Amino acid sequence: MKKTLSIVALALVAVLMMSFLVACGGGKLTAGTYKLKEASGSSAEVYESMKDGLTLEVQDGGKASLNYSGITAAELEFNESTGKVSFQGQEVPYKVDGNKITIEDASGKLVFEK
Repeated sequence: MKKTLSIVALALVAVLMMSFLVACGGGKLTAGTYKLKEASGSSAEVYESMKDGLTLEVQDGGKASLNYSGITAAELEFNESTGKVSFQGQEVPYKVDGNKITIEDASGKLVFEK
């Protein structure tokens, strides 16, 4: 029970952190599994502790989910025409560079790699 609560709490922290991140531009997404490779900024310690279990599952058409150890923490939708990802009623800009998706603002950066 304690482990489940910890996982849910960490997943919620990830969702909340993403809601405050802002990046520049969008790009061409490809479907697949992206793993968290880099985290920096004010919540870097939290993300580093979650790094091995945090994934971003992107499907064709821009639908995606943020998962932690197999548990879906958030449903997302990438809009390539606006360069923004939406989740929980919010839109956040994202950037794609090759096989990487980067979300970044003054408080930190998350880099997911396919």
